[in-house]
Parts: sequence; C-alpha cells; structure tokens
Amino acid sequence: MIHFDNIKEYNRFIGYNDPKKDLIDVVKYNDCESIRLLCDGLTSDFYMMAFKRNMTDLNWFGNTEYDTTSAFLYFIKPKQIHKWNVDKRWEGYQILISPILLQEYNIDFSFFQYNIKEALFLTNDEQNRIENLYEQIFEEYQKDNYDMALLLAYCNLIFTYIGKCYKRQFETRQPLYNKLVTEFKKLLSDYYSNGQQGMPNVHYFSDKLHLSSNYFGDLIKFNTGKTPSEIIQDKIISEAKKHLEISNKTVAEIGYDLGFDYPTYFTRFFKKQTGITPTKYRENKASR
Repeated sequence: MIHFDNIKEYNRFIGYNDPKKDLIDVVKYNDCESIRLLCDGLTSDFYMMAFKRNMTDLNWFGNTEYDTTSAFLYFIKPKQIHKWNVDKRWEGYQILISPILLQEYNIDFSFFQYNIKEALFLTNDEQNRIENLYEQIFEEYQKDNYDMALLLAYCNLIFTYIGKCYKRQFETRQPLYNKLVTEFKKLLSDYYSNGQQGMPNVHYFSDKLHLSSNYFGDLIKFNTGKTPSEIIQDKIISEAKKHLEISNKTVAEIGYDLGFDYPTYFTRFFKKQTGITPTKYRENKASR
C-alpha cells in the first residue's frame, strides 16, 4: 500500500500537475496530460473532494438504479484506501486539502467521513451548479495572489450545497433506504435475543449494513426523524422495562444483561430517559 504525506508526490504518482501550495491543491483533470488509469491502492494525509464525469466502473462508487450516471462526487478522508481501474481518463475537478486548513477555517461536514461507495450522484441541474462552483474555485486558485480565505469560503459554499444534494439523494433513494431502515430495526430487535454482549452501538449496525457510520446515521435520521442513537436508546429502554416488569432479577443484574458495565450507569440512563429510576418504575408497576 502506497502512502503519501505530501500533495506533490501524490499528484506526480497519479499524473496531476504540481500543486501551488503544500496544504491545498485544486486540479482540473482536463489540464493533466497523462492520468494513471490503474491503482491497486493508496492512502494520503489529506481530504480529497472529487467531481468526476465520464468515469467507468460506477458500481465501485455506489451507483444504484435510482441514480444518474452522468456525473458524481465523492470524498476520500485521510488514511482511507483509494483504488481504481478504469478504461479511459475522467473529466472534472478535485480539491485536495489538509485537515489543518479545515480545522483552521472551522469547516466540517458529516459527508467528509462517508466511504467512497457512498458517492453523490448528481442530477443535471446539480451537475451544472457543482461544476460552476469548482470552476470558480479553480480560477481563484490559479491567481498568483489568490486569497486563501476566499478560496476556503468557496469550498464552504460548495460543501453546503453538497449537503443539500445528499438530502435529495436520500429522498430519491427512499425505496432502497426504507429497506435499510427496516433491516436496521430488525437487527436491533434481534440484538439481545441473539445473545450479543455489551451495549448496542451505531458502529455495530452500520458495519452490519456495510455503510459508514456517518452515512448510516444521516440516512436513518432523514428517513425516520431520529438518529440511530436515539432509536437504539428507545430499544434499550423498552428492553429494560420488559425485564423490570417480568423478571425477578435485581436492577443491577438487568443492567448487566443490557450491556451496562456498572449498575449506576444503568440507573442514570434509565432515569434520564424516563424521569424515574428503574427501582421506582418496578414499584409503580407492581402496585397496579
């Protein structure tokens, strides 16, 4: 596996032009004479935001029957493996940017942590808007005296628009995602009955559904109005109430069965969610 800690070596390996700065680069693919069409895998210390047209092997990027095939956009986070094998060179733009700059300008979006296969597939209108924004960023970057603050403001604008486009993709893929929501709830329902150890968590279910935690969280929230954590908490409370009502086990034993390391954690969690302690809940039920 090849790893790159600087943009210049990264660009030279793939066939892009040398960057103007160490912490950010904006590439227009059509300006690059020879782009590497095959790579078995590489990683870098940077974020990459790529807008591409005429790319083959779209299944690798998560294209579905609900999407267009004209243009798409995807993100690579630091240390994430990126590989490709295509028949012809692609068109479009990319931004390669250090996490240092994003932190300095307080830029952070959920989709920065999406996987490659969770790409955004654009409608024609979205493609035109995205391409215009990338062109503006590229033109500013080409200036000898370009303004870094303006460049990052353009980036922030395009990221905000991308977030809006992802919400549209969640909506148009709703038949597909309704199935994922149903599968998530089934996995959650079966979690304790299948003898799983420990507290259920978002990563466990996103991994089962082969999605990044952020993408999983965003699509669940979009389709249900609740975050996965909120749905998991609801399930834990439901299980806790059931055991408190029908089991002879102590509150501590029930807490351990539900995955809490300490009885006090279970009591605090239960009271925060319901307004009363597990003991008080059991007493109330017994007196009815």
